[in-house]
Amino acid sequence: MKKKSIFLFCAIVLLLAAGFLTAYRLYTLYYFRTDYHPAEFTASDKTLHNPWRGWYQIYGYALSDAAPPDAQILEKAIRQDENELVLLQINLREYAGSDISKTALAQLDSLLRTWKASGKQLILRFLYDWNGQAKESEPKEIETVMRHMEQTAEIVNRYKDCVWLMQGIYVGNNGEMNNSAFLSQDNMCKLAAYLDSVIDSEIFLSVRTPAHWRAIARTFAPLSENLAFSGKGAARIGLYNDGMLGSANDLGTYGDTSLDNASDFCAKGTREEELLFQNSLCAYVPNGGEVVVANPYNDFKNARSDLKTMRVTYLNNGYDKAVLDKWRDEAFEDDGCFYGADGYTFIGEHLGYRYALNACTFTFDPFSPDPGTLMLSIENQGFAGCYRPLVSAFTIVNENGAVTDTIKTADDARLWGGGETSSLSVSLDIRTYKTGTFRIYYSLTDTALNREIEFANQETPTEYGYFLGELTVTK
Repeated sequence: MKKKSIFLFCAIVLLLAAGFLTAYRLYTLYYFRTDYHPAEFTASDKTLHNPWRGWYQIYGYALSDAAPPDAQILEKAIRQDENELVLLQINLREYAGSDISKTALAQLDSLLRTWKASGKQLILRFLYDWNGQAKESEPKEIETVMRHMEQTAEIVNRYKDCVWLMQGIYVGNNGEMNNSAFLSQDNMCKLAAYLDSVIDSEIFLSVRTPAHWRAIARTFAPLSENLAFSGKGAARIGLYNDGMLGSANDLGTYGDTSLDNASDFCAKGTREEELLFQNSLCAYVPNGGEVVVANPYNDFKNARSDLKTMRVTYLNNGYDKAVLDKWRDEAFEDDGCFYGADGYTFIGEHLGYRYALNACTFTFDPFSPDPGTLMLSIENQGFAGCYRPLVSAFTIVNENGAVTDTIKTADDARLWGGGETSSLSVSLDIRTYKTGTFRIYYSLTDTALNREIEFANQETPTEYGYFLGELTVTK
């Protein structure tokens, strides 16, 4: 009899608890409501002024004890250059037989300081030759090249917030890693490893061909995500191709035989193999250069396909004029907001990353103890990702205009590949919100440059970012 009483008591308690929970849920449903009205996003073909991508121009400077760069010419170049990126070629030929002088190093520091003040991002290439005679211009000993790397690194590292990448390992005709006495695999590895050791890890390095990358990395496999963005070794070495789309093998960048049976890391694969290699590698490191020699491979339709496959982020808009003019004379005829745009404009707007807001939704179940979930879909319409870290954040603003919450997400924009759509999700502890209407915004920020990233939407950003929608809470 006693056991039956205990059982009956427990049953009554459980029924009461279940009733209370049901009543609470009904109370919550009736007295706590949310209503979300998402913003509508419209795709745009507008020019985006975002860092670390796009067209660049080249400026050459020869360090010398005799005469520093002309200040007036430098200032004029900065005023007239409308690109985000610039490529500075620094010629060290005068010091091929000695250390770089203090005077020359001061010139380098002044040069980088002036370009940094312009707000541009810098690509650097140190070299000894502009005339196709690298063997005559370069130091006789590899230790001298390494000493120059060490000396220049001391200056370059001061500007790591604006120096994006360095091209080459200081040797070769025009710094392009050819026609040099220092290009055996052992010497390449030695120079690349030393440059890696002295240059700040936030600055990318790059080599001329995929074969150079494999020779230095000593592997046939491109980078994987778990090795990416470490800032050391092959994980930060990208590519610069100054023969891009110039022929079937990009003017010697690729080879004619398959890598299937290659035993030498220095071997060059076929065009098809090397394009796929770049597609994998350059998901994590930048790729860019110059398009050259008008031919069917750089016809607009072929070019945009290969540039996308190679994940190209930056191109010279001063060379080759014949190719660039060919793009200007062709039109983009696929559906979308770029319909009718000329090829030069289309390619320029798709170099690197081009983010567009797609849709934003909010879900909340008052019957569940879980918080609400805000989800944002972002499409990267560009050829490549952004290789620098960006801060991703949602901002909640109440109806009085006060910020009630800022939620930084753990999403890594560097992994939002070209042509891909990514979904961001954050939790909102909506039960702690007061009654009222809240406006939700989103922003991506490059904190190194203190720059807000522009999105490829017609909507205009506010001080909080881009408006995503309005959430009303009723209790």
